[in-house]
Formats: sequence, structure tokens, C-alpha cells
Amino acid sequence: MHSPPAAKWQFDIDKYIDPFVPRNRLDRLPNPISRFLGYRDAPREPIGNIPIALWSFIGAFAGTAALSALFMSKWIADQGAPVIIGSFGAAAILEFNVIESPLSQPRNSIAGHLLSALIGVCITKLFALSDNFEELRWLAGAIAVGLASAMMTLTKTVHPPAGATALLAAVQPNISGLGWWLLPITLVSTLVTTSIACLLNNLHRQFPVYWWSPTGKISRTTKDNNGDVEAVHGSHGQGLEEKKQSNGSRHTENSLRICIDSLEVSVPEHVYLSAEERGILEILQQRLREAEHSDLSDASTIGKDRADSDNATL
Repeated sequence: MHSPPAAKWQFDIDKYIDPFVPRNRLDRLPNPISRFLGYRDAPREPIGNIPIALWSFIGAFAGTAALSALFMSKWIADQGAPVIIGSFGAAAILEFNVIESPLSQPRNSIAGHLLSALIGVCITKLFALSDNFEELRWLAGAIAVGLASAMMTLTKTVHPPAGATALLAAVQPNISGLGWWLLPITLVSTLVTTSIACLLNNLHRQFPVYWWSPTGKISRTTKDNNGDVEAVHGSHGQGLEEKKQSNGSRHTENSLRICIDSLEVSVPEHVYLSAEERGILEILQQRLREAEHSDLSDASTIGKDRADSDNATL
């Protein structure tokens, strides 16, 4: 008896959660509000790495300073908390520098931190029942990090700094001493940094790329009984809709091609993509849209210059 191939061992939590997640309606909000929540009605203009470096400095500074002020407030300081939890320093790099990474999006940063903090506290309290707890802190930390990594994978909330949150909850006494207080402190901290990230990153860039999942923009390509190719589109919070293409379409199951253009991303039905991989495809598609928008703008400018030149000649 043969065991199923490892590629078949999949658990998609979104299949059970997405029906209860509200659809994205940011386009219905007033423009100043929707803009600072990451919505754009047109591709954004690309910026160079010097402005990115400047804004990442400002954002990381502002986010870390705000968290330090939060941790020094009376209601947290009275619990014996440190000046700041070190894992939020790593989180600042993701949320203010590589803001287009799937690992930086709010679902990952908020849920990943909170889930890892919960696991760290639970494992620490379990090990604290032992008289040799201090000698076993290393083991509690290792188990907390491993379990947090596994659970973030299954819940599509992978956020590398959150692994440090789980570790510190077990091995650093002034953090493990917080006990269950670590959960609301972590939640408030992530909400503060996400709010600052939305405020500062959206001045010249776009954050977040998505709030919950990028999968709604990914289509699947399969073949029907006539050999035609069907592009099956995932629609967040809705059912699936099908679109047939001609026999000559390049989106064929046998070709094993992932096709990206400014309008659509098509993936063969039997090819599994993680949330992070889907996010990368969406980022590439966004790059194509920006390039297309830039080309159109350049063409419009050239056409206008020519028209002005002709008018001047006349």
C-alpha cells in the first residue's frame, strides 16, 4: 500500500474561514481614508531606493519609539515588562522596509505575533510546573519556536519576528513573567505598528498589498471535456466563476506554465502555491501594471510634446 505523495498533504484553512471574512470594500470609503488603508484606484508610481531608505528609517524609528512609549506606560510597566520586546525590532524592518512581502501584511504581522505569543505562554506555563524549570528553559524555547512555526504555516500567518516572540516568552524571565498579560500587550503592540505603517507607508508607497489574502486575484486553469481551457477564478467571499478560452490558449494544463499579465495570474489546477508564493505572484503582477502605467504616461507625454512642437511650427 503506497502512501499519498507529500504534495497531496495540504490543509487550506482559508477554505473554512473565507466564507466568514467580509469582502474588501475599501473602494467605497472616502479617498483619504481608503488611501491610508492601502487602496489604489490606479497603479502607483514607482519610487527609487533612496526615498524607500528614508521612509523605512522614519517608519522604523516612529514605530519603535511608539512601542517603547507604550511599554513604559503605567499599565504595562507595572507588570514588569521590558522597555520593548526585541522581536518588534525585526518586525519594523518588514513593516517599514520590505512592505510588499507577504510576510509583512497585517494578517501575518498581527495574527502571527499573537499566535506565537499564545504558544509561548502556554508552553512556558506547562514547563513551569516542573521544579527544574530554569534548567529546562532552553527546551521550552525550542518547542515554542518549533510549534509556532508549524502553526503559522498551517494558518498562513508566517511572520519571522513572531518566532522570536514565542522564544522570548519562554527564555527571557521578564517576558515570561508577564504570563497571560503578554497576549493583550502583543495585540496592542501589533495594532499600533500596523496603524503607523499604514499612515507612513502610504505617503509614497502602498501598504498593505492586501489585508487578508491575495488568493482572490489568482485564477486556476483546467481543461474541460472538449479540451478547452477553463480559467477558474477565486473570488474572495464569493463562488467561483468560469471563463473559457480558445483551444490555442497558452494556459494549458500540460504546459505547466504560470502566466502573469497586468490583468490576470493563471496557475495550473494541480500546482499548489502557498500564501507567500501567491503573494509574490501578485507583487509581480503589480510591477507589470506599474510598468504599463508608466509606458502609457510616457507615450502620452511624448504625444503632447509632439503636438506642442507641431503647433509651434505652424
